[in-house]
Amino acid sequence: MAGPNGRLLGAVGGAVAVVLLATAVVDVRESAASGTGAGAKVILVAPAAPGGGWDMLARELQNGLRDEELRYNVQVTNVAGAGGTIGLRQTANREGQANVLTMTGLGMVGAVETTNSTATMDDVTPIAQLASEYGVVVVPADSPYETVDDFVQAWREQEETLPVAGGSMGGVDQIFAGLTAAEAGVDPGSMNYLPYSGGGEVLTSLLSNTSQAGFGTLGDFRDQLDGGPIRALGVSAPERIEGFEDIPTLTEQGYDVELANWRGVIAPPGLAEEEIDELSALVAEIVESPSWADTLERNRWTDTYQPRAEFESFLDEEIVLTREIVKELGF
Repeated sequence: MAGPNGRLLGAVGGAVAVVLLATAVVDVRESAASGTGAGAKVILVAPAAPGGGWDMLARELQNGLRDEELRYNVQVTNVAGAGGTIGLRQTANREGQANVLTMTGLGMVGAVETTNSTATMDDVTPIAQLASEYGVVVVPADSPYETVDDFVQAWREQEETLPVAGGSMGGVDQIFAGLTAAEAGVDPGSMNYLPYSGGGEVLTSLLSNTSQAGFGTLGDFRDQLDGGPIRALGVSAPERIEGFEDIPTLTEQGYDVELANWRGVIAPPGLAEEEIDELSALVAEIVESPSWADTLERNRWTDTYQPRAEFESFLDEEIVLTREIVKELGF
């Protein structure tokens, strides 16, 4: 049976524990509110439906932030529609919210130009470019086109009728197809382009002979190559890609087409400079981590990380180039 001193010590110890617990709770709440510390909440916005490239990027970042113990409270939110511009508009409307990172990329830049989006890249805060995927031209395994030259010859002869497939109108795949068409001597505005919602539908189109060639990223088709139902004629990379060395580049085949489907992150407008620096530092830390190196390797993504200032300059150039391409495509 405890004596009075024991009861007193127990009471004091309990009080101290309560105070320490309360202090810890306050610390966590303050950390989360200020956007600092591992307990701070981060919202990652994928401006597309689950399963796509932006969704994959968001979930890889979510896993990386948790694995590296940089953030524990990481939420992925999908905002699909209009080539990512609905997510862009929602991000622009989150003015001053310093715990939001929205996935972005060339597809969003193109969609701004082709959908008459009320929000543009000028309405948000660029943070960083993270990685890139290169485009690939594919045909069914039994296609008579053995090389890009074979395909181009037929494309020139059937400029307005030969069906080629890819992702949504005005997206990266159509931009890739348009650039390739221009290099091949085919009018980008006249090509018979069949838009689909993703690589799976493009594959179905190819295998059903609805289309004769497909344009997409290597990630869209990599599981169907190497003895699968389709073959790759060329990639839009500056050099052959590790693990796919048997696929020649378009450039080495005489077609000056280099296009990276880059992906990055943007934040809402109206942030203080220290808040932007904090988000930038968080992204810089994750891309230098072992977990991100594994992400790049598993997904066959190319490391094209650019910090904020470099990314802003790159983005300005991409917008100008994309406007020119979109104009050629007839939008």
